[in-house]
Amino acid sequence: MSYIYDILANFNSCFFDFYDWNLDDDIVHIKKLPILRVDGSFLHSVKYGDVRVSSDLLDKIYKRSDFFKVSKNKFCYVCSLCDGCEAIIVRFDSKGCVIGRSSMLIDEENEVIDICDGLDKCSFDISVSSVSFDFFKTRHELSINSFILDQVKSMDYDKISYLYFDCFDEYESDVKKILSRIIYEVDNNFDSIYGKIYDFLKLTSINK
Repeated sequence: MSYIYDILANFNSCFFDFYDWNLDDDIVHIKKLPILRVDGSFLHSVKYGDVRVSSDLLDKIYKRSDFFKVSKNKFCYVCSLCDGCEAIIVRFDSKGCVIGRSSMLIDEENEVIDICDGLDKCSFDISVSSVSFDFFKTRHELSINSFILDQVKSMDYDKISYLYFDCFDEYESDVKKILSRIIYEVDNNFDSIYGKIYDFLKLTSINK
Protein backbone atom coordinates (compact mmCIF):
# COMPACT_ATOMS: atom_id res chain seq x y z
CA MET A 1 0.00 0.00 0.00
CA SER A 2 1.35 3.43 -0.98
CA TYR A 3 0.47 6.65 0.81
CA ILE A 4 0.56 10.40 0.48
CA TYR A 5 1.22 12.52 3.56
CA ASP A 6 0.16 15.88 4.96
CA ILE A 7 -2.64 16.90 2.58
CA LEU A 8 -5.97 18.71 2.69
CA ALA A 9 -9.45 17.45 1.85
CA ASN A 10 -12.80 19.19 1.55
CA PHE A 11 -15.52 16.53 1.59
CA ASN A 12 -18.85 17.33 -0.04
CA SER A 13 -21.70 15.23 -1.36
CA CYS A 14 -20.94 16.60 -4.84
CA PHE A 15 -17.46 16.89 -6.32
CA PHE A 16 -16.08 20.43 -6.52
CA ASP A 17 -12.71 21.47 -7.92
CA PHE A 18 -10.34 23.01 -5.39
CA TYR A 19 -10.94 26.52 -6.74
CA ASP A 20 -14.59 26.15 -5.73
CA TRP A 21 -13.76 25.58 -2.06
CA ASN A 22 -15.31 28.14 0.29
CA LEU A 23 -13.64 29.83 3.22
CA ASP A 24 -16.20 28.38 5.64
CA ASP A 25 -15.86 24.80 4.38
CA ASP A 26 -14.83 22.16 6.89
CA ILE A 27 -11.31 21.40 5.65
CA VAL A 28 -9.83 18.13 6.89
CA HIS A 29 -6.06 17.94 7.43
CA ILE A 30 -4.93 14.41 6.62
CA LYS A 31 -1.68 13.07 8.04
CA LYS A 32 -1.53 9.87 5.94
CA LEU A 33 -3.78 8.67 3.10
CA PRO A 34 -3.71 5.39 1.15
CA ILE A 35 -3.62 5.52 -2.66
CA LEU A 36 -5.37 3.08 -4.99
CA ARG A 37 -4.89 3.01 -8.74
CA VAL A 38 -8.13 2.36 -10.62
CA ASP A 39 -9.30 2.73 -14.20
CA GLY A 40 -10.82 5.95 -15.52
CA SER A 41 -14.36 4.62 -15.71
CA PHE A 42 -14.32 3.57 -12.06
CA LEU A 43 -12.89 6.93 -11.01
CA HIS A 44 -15.50 8.86 -12.99
CA SER A 45 -18.36 6.86 -11.47
CA VAL A 46 -17.13 7.44 -7.92
CA LYS A 47 -16.43 11.10 -8.63
CA TYR A 48 -19.90 11.95 -9.92
CA GLY A 49 -22.22 9.05 -9.22
CA ASP A 50 -24.51 7.61 -6.61
CA VAL A 51 -22.48 4.44 -6.18
CA ARG A 52 -21.67 1.57 -3.89
CA VAL A 53 -18.30 -0.19 -4.00
CA SER A 54 -17.43 -3.73 -3.05
CA SER A 55 -16.28 -4.83 0.39
CA ASP A 56 -12.79 -5.75 -0.85
CA LEU A 57 -12.07 -2.06 -1.48
CA LEU A 58 -13.32 -1.20 2.01
CA ASP A 59 -11.19 -3.94 3.56
CA LYS A 60 -8.14 -2.60 1.76
CA ILE A 61 -8.46 0.94 3.19
CA TYR A 62 -10.08 0.32 6.59
CA LYS A 63 -8.49 2.68 9.13
CA ARG A 64 -5.40 3.09 6.94
CA SER A 65 -5.67 6.91 7.12
CA ASP A 66 -4.44 9.18 9.90
CA PHE A 67 -5.61 12.71 10.66
CA PHE A 68 -4.23 15.69 12.54
CA LYS A 69 -7.33 16.86 14.43
CA VAL A 70 -9.98 14.16 14.08
CA SER A 71 -10.11 10.55 15.13
CA LYS A 72 -9.56 7.93 12.46
CA ASN A 73 -12.67 6.23 13.88
CA LYS A 74 -14.70 9.04 12.31
CA PHE A 75 -13.09 8.42 8.91
CA CYS A 76 -12.68 4.66 8.72
CA TYR A 77 -12.88 4.34 4.94
CA VAL A 78 -10.96 7.11 3.20
CA CYS A 79 -8.52 6.91 0.30
CA SER A 80 -7.23 8.63 -2.80
CA LEU A 81 -8.30 7.11 -6.11
CA CYS A 82 -6.12 7.79 -9.14
CA ASP A 83 -6.28 6.64 -12.76
CA GLY A 84 -2.86 7.97 -13.71
CA CYS A 85 -4.25 11.25 -15.03
CA GLU A 86 -6.21 12.66 -12.11
CA ALA A 87 -6.71 11.94 -8.43
CA ILE A 88 -9.49 12.53 -5.92
CA ILE A 89 -10.12 11.77 -2.26
CA VAL A 90 -13.16 9.70 -1.35
CA ARG A 91 -14.89 8.82 1.88
CA PHE A 92 -17.13 5.73 2.08
CA ASP A 93 -19.50 4.46 4.73
CA SER A 94 -19.35 0.90 6.07
CA LYS A 95 -21.68 -0.30 3.28
CA GLY A 96 -19.47 1.08 0.51
CA CYS A 97 -21.62 4.09 -0.36
CA VAL A 98 -19.81 7.33 -1.17
CA ILE A 99 -20.50 9.91 1.55
CA GLY A 100 -17.84 12.46 0.66
CA ARG A 101 -15.78 13.53 -2.33
CA SER A 102 -12.89 15.95 -2.43
CA SER A 103 -10.66 17.40 -5.08
CA MET A 104 -6.99 17.93 -4.27
CA LEU A 105 -4.67 20.89 -4.39
CA ILE A 106 -2.65 20.84 -7.60
CA ASP A 107 0.73 19.95 -6.10
CA GLU A 108 -0.82 17.24 -3.93
CA GLU A 109 -2.73 15.73 -6.85
CA ASN A 110 0.44 15.74 -8.97
CA GLU A 111 2.25 13.91 -6.20
CA VAL A 112 -0.42 11.21 -6.13
CA ILE A 113 -0.25 10.87 -9.92
CA ASP A 114 3.52 10.43 -9.71
CA ILE A 115 3.13 7.75 -7.03
CA CYS A 116 0.40 6.09 -9.07
CA ASP A 117 2.84 5.45 -11.94
CA GLY A 118 4.49 2.78 -9.80
CA LEU A 119 1.28 1.08 -8.66
CA ASP A 120 -0.61 -1.85 -10.11
CA LYS A 121 -4.17 -1.14 -11.14
CA CYS A 122 -6.82 -2.43 -8.72
CA SER A 123 -10.15 -3.80 -9.88
CA PHE A 124 -13.25 -3.54 -7.71
CA ASP A 125 -16.92 -4.20 -8.28
CA ILE A 126 -19.13 -1.13 -8.24
CA SER A 127 -22.88 -0.59 -8.36
CA VAL A 128 -23.95 2.68 -9.98
CA SER A 129 -27.47 3.96 -9.27
CA SER A 130 -27.05 7.21 -11.17
CA VAL A 131 -24.48 9.70 -12.42
CA SER A 132 -25.79 13.24 -12.28
CA PHE A 133 -23.84 16.47 -12.13
CA ASP A 134 -23.80 19.70 -14.09
CA PHE A 135 -20.21 19.76 -15.32
CA PHE A 136 -20.58 23.23 -16.83
CA LYS A 137 -21.50 25.16 -13.69
CA THR A 138 -19.24 26.20 -10.86
CA ARG A 139 -20.21 25.60 -7.25
CA HIS A 140 -21.27 29.24 -6.96
CA GLU A 141 -23.46 28.95 -10.05
CA LEU A 142 -25.07 25.76 -8.75
CA SER A 143 -25.84 27.56 -5.49
CA ILE A 144 -27.43 30.45 -7.38
CA ASN A 145 -29.42 28.01 -9.51
CA SER A 146 -30.81 26.28 -6.42
CA PHE A 147 -31.61 29.62 -4.76
CA ILE A 148 -33.46 30.86 -7.83
CA LEU A 149 -35.61 27.75 -8.24
CA ASP A 150 -36.52 27.60 -4.54
CA GLN A 151 -37.49 31.27 -4.46
CA VAL A 152 -39.41 31.33 -7.73
CA LYS A 153 -41.53 28.34 -6.77
CA SER A 154 -42.65 30.11 -3.57
CA MET A 155 -43.45 33.53 -5.09
CA ASP A 156 -46.96 34.99 -5.25
CA TYR A 157 -48.61 35.87 -8.56
CA ASP A 158 -47.83 39.59 -8.59
CA LYS A 159 -44.17 39.10 -7.87
CA ILE A 160 -43.61 36.28 -10.34
CA SER A 161 -45.50 38.14 -13.06
CA TYR A 162 -43.32 41.19 -12.53
CA LEU A 163 -40.21 39.03 -12.67
CA TYR A 164 -41.38 37.41 -15.89
CA PHE A 165 -41.92 40.76 -17.55
CA ASP A 166 -38.60 42.04 -16.28
CA CYS A 167 -36.79 39.05 -17.78
CA PHE A 168 -38.62 38.58 -21.08
CA ASP A 169 -40.27 41.94 -21.74
CA GLU A 170 -43.68 40.36 -22.22
CA TYR A 171 -46.77 39.61 -20.15
CA GLU A 172 -48.03 36.16 -19.23
CA SER A 173 -51.01 35.43 -16.99
CA ASP A 174 -50.63 31.66 -16.70
CA VAL A 175 -48.51 30.92 -13.63
CA LYS A 176 -47.68 27.41 -14.85
CA LYS A 177 -46.30 28.81 -18.09
CA ILE A 178 -44.35 31.46 -16.18
CA LEU A 179 -42.78 28.86 -13.91
CA SER A 180 -42.10 26.50 -16.77
CA ARG A 181 -40.26 29.10 -18.82
CA ILE A 182 -38.24 30.50 -15.94
CA ILE A 183 -37.15 27.02 -14.86
CA TYR A 184 -36.28 26.12 -18.45
CA GLU A 185 -34.20 29.28 -18.92
CA VAL A 186 -32.38 28.78 -15.63
CA ASP A 187 -31.54 25.17 -16.52
CA ASN A 188 -30.65 25.74 -20.17
CA ASN A 189 -29.64 29.38 -20.62
CA PHE A 190 -28.15 30.06 -17.22
CA ASP A 191 -25.47 32.53 -18.29
CA SER A 192 -27.85 34.79 -20.18
CA ILE A 193 -30.55 35.11 -17.54
CA TYR A 194 -29.38 34.18 -14.06
CA GLY A 195 -27.96 37.63 -13.24
CA LYS A 196 -31.25 39.45 -13.75
CA ILE A 197 -33.31 36.86 -11.88
CA TYR A 198 -30.82 36.49 -9.05
CA ASP A 199 -30.55 40.25 -8.50
CA PHE A 200 -34.33 40.56 -8.47
CA LEU A 201 -34.71 37.79 -5.93
CA LYS A 202 -32.01 39.13 -3.66
CA LEU A 203 -33.62 42.57 -3.74
CA THR A 204 -37.11 41.27 -2.94
CA SER A 205 -35.68 39.04 -0.20
CA ILE A 206 -34.06 42.06 1.47
CA ASN A 207 -37.26 44.09 1.22
CA LYS A 208 -39.53 41.50 2.84
